Amino acid sequence: MKKVLVTGLFLLMLAFAAKAQEHTSNPTRPAPPGNTSSWVKLNSDQGQFSVLMPELVKDQSETKPSPKGPYTTHLFLAKTLQGIFLVGWVDYDPAFNFGVQSELEANRDNFVKGLKATLLNTTKITMNGYPGLEFTAETNEISYKSRVYIVGRRPYQLITGTYKGQDDSYNIARFFDSFQLNLR
Repeated sequence: MKKVLVTGLFLLMLAFAAKAQEHTSNPTRPAPPGNTSSWVKLNSDQGQFSVLMPELVKDQSETKPSPKGPYTTHLFLAKTLQGIFLVGWVDYDPAFNFGVQSELEANRDNFVKGLKATLLNTTKITMNGYPGLEFTAETNEISYKSRVYIVGRRPYQLITGTYKGQDDSYNIARFFDSFQLNLR
């Protein structure tokens, strides 16, 4: 079950990585501070979060059976000329129990392994008291930055992937900084 979130994310990242081979370098300057007019706020009542995204995207959800009970993966993916922005979470069967730290590390390790990427660094983080990991990884074509949080029984993962040679640091920062939990 530890591969649940990463499996869904991995499939979407494969499509992104394949597109990278067709991509030609088109460097852009970071957007000026405060310019968020072209981005939209994604509010997910079911996911209990909000985040700024380059465009409004729909939930791509899938429920799968497993020996530990069914689980549902939810993904929101937006593509830009510089890369992608993705946020997702998993709802596990209530009977499935996991260790928080091992779940965080498994999401990171399976993500990196699935993309045949190199892990560059990892930092323990928290958000509103919830534990998480922030990590960066890279392939020959793409630089990734991700944050994974465990909120109760739900792992959330935010991912950015930027084509090498692009500077999308402004958008990456506003994506991560805009993520807010709206717990009931």
